[in-house]
Amino acid sequence: MKIGYACIPLGVKYKTNRGFMIKNFTKERLYEAIQQNLLDLLKILEYNVSKGIYLFRISSDIIPFGGHKINTYDWDAEFKDILIKIGEYIKNNNIRVSMHPGQYTIINSPDNSIVENSIREIEYHTLFLDSLELDYTHKVVLHIGGVYKDKSSAMERFCKNFNLLSQSSKKRLVIENDEKNFNIDDVLDISNRISIPAVFDILHHSINPTQDNTETILKKCLETCKKEDGPMKLHYSDQSPTKQKGAHSDYVSIQNFLEFYKIASKFDCDIMLETKDKDISAIKCINTIFPVKKSVMYDEWAKYKYVVMEKNYALYKKCSSIINSETNMLEFYKTIDYALSLLLNEGAVKNTLQHVWGYFKDRANDKEFVKFHQLLSTKEYTKAKAFLKRLAEKYNEQYLLNSYYFIINT
Repeated sequence: MKIGYACIPLGVKYKTNRGFMIKNFTKERLYEAIQQNLLDLLKILEYNVSKGIYLFRISSDIIPFGGHKINTYDWDAEFKDILIKIGEYIKNNNIRVSMHPGQYTIINSPDNSIVENSIREIEYHTLFLDSLELDYTHKVVLHIGGVYKDKSSAMERFCKNFNLLSQSSKKRLVIENDEKNFNIDDVLDISNRISIPAVFDILHHSINPTQDNTETILKKCLETCKKEDGPMKLHYSDQSPTKQKGAHSDYVSIQNFLEFYKIASKFDCDIMLETKDKDISAIKCINTIFPVKKSVMYDEWAKYKYVVMEKNYALYKKCSSIINSETNMLEFYKTIDYALSLLLNEGAVKNTLQHVWGYFKDRANDKEFVKFHQLLSTKEYTKAKAFLKRLAEKYNEQYLLNSYYFIINT
């Protein structure tokens, strides 16, 4: 089993979504953006492997305007060498990648122009994976689309328009249940009609459910996967407690995830986490499920410590002591999750800011000293934290920059 995340890691500064407005489109801008995106994609994959992450969703923005008529550039030929290099790295490290076209890619639309644009978008995603010279275990994930007042006709139209795709796109495409229009039974129906795999999204299912339990659903989804499709793909996320139904949580609750994992682990599957903190939750789940050295807990605590401190100082002290005990990774992460669930405490926030200021007090100039303490005195804590981040970058304080203190939005 592989566990992964989507698109842009938080733990490193690499990104693959560089772009520009269509009115500023030039081949020079396009070339530069593609080159930087591809170089960073390779770095992200290397980072992922260092963290035990072997499942990754590549951003649709990797090639700006990849599925748009304006982009007639033969990027797959121009960047063939780096694309093949990335593909070789993926294959040599047993990584599985995927892509997920956006919500406006709708091949069951009654509007032919929308269908035409959507097919172009799918073909772009397929071309990108093909250009990496990857087999068909590497997928393009798609939702069914709209109902348009007639669900049965909408499903028929999806199946009909599926046949307009290239053979490679047909082999790469997998379809996912959504939270509004098409539940997993609908997806399985279409999947069986056109012989492509179904992807089960647990959060969407909780909002748009069917009668079957999770294990029964996974059995049915598994039956849609052929050997050449690779392991069944699953999407996991928690509901955000503070946002509308269907909104992904800021982080994966390890306790909730393990309840799902208990069922999923009975099957040959890979789990894509869809959560705001991206690689951070993926690392948490991987470290909990797979055996790791005790040093990993120390490394993780170094990243989380100031996040916990600004929530509750007593809990920070507790964590500091339990990592030196026989506590396992599960108990460690359960404590971290509890800390993340707490509301910010003004006293703890201020105390943490002062603690982190200690890294700079002997290096900061007079202007920086005055600025920081001014922000503290006026209780502008968010600005004070942002100021400390700038100081960490200026003075190259790697311990802080490698931590989650400036990354996790608490």
